[in-house]
Amino acid sequence: MTSASGLTSQDTDDARHIQEVLNELRQMQQTPRLVTSPDDLEALEREIRQHTDRLGSLLVSYHMQQALDSAALQAEQERLVSHWPKPLNNDGKVKVLVRTAQGHTVPVWVTYYRRKGQRRVGKRDVGVYAGLVVLGIYDRCTPALAAEVSL
Repeated sequence: MTSASGLTSQDTDDARHIQEVLNELRQMQQTPRLVTSPDDLEALEREIRQHTDRLGSLLVSYHMQQALDSAALQAEQERLVSHWPKPLNNDGKVKVLVRTAQGHTVPVWVTYYRRKGQRRVGKRDVGVYAGLVVLGIYDRCTPALAAEVSL
């Protein structure tokens, strides 16, 4: 479980990480690299691709978190939970790592709902991350990644 300050910290971390990658890309733009061979060009392309993939994943994470925190998506979560076959309890927000289409794993804070009743000792409770389900995220993979993998 986390507090509002924990989520604010996550927003700050997201913005800081995004800015770091943007700064790295800006530095690459301002300092042209002389490539003199196919290997040099390939290495440059890979480096740029790594930065842009990381930036894309961070932006996806930021937007997912904003959606998960929105009143509209929280209402959808509650509707989904209220129609669940078994009664569920809100177990608070937990950090979940989600893999994006760019291949990076990013953290989001999402509410975990578990079945009502006593917890079984040593057993994991059967529950659901309703916000991820509403966004189409299954097995902790974004829909774009799932579509790419299924091809």
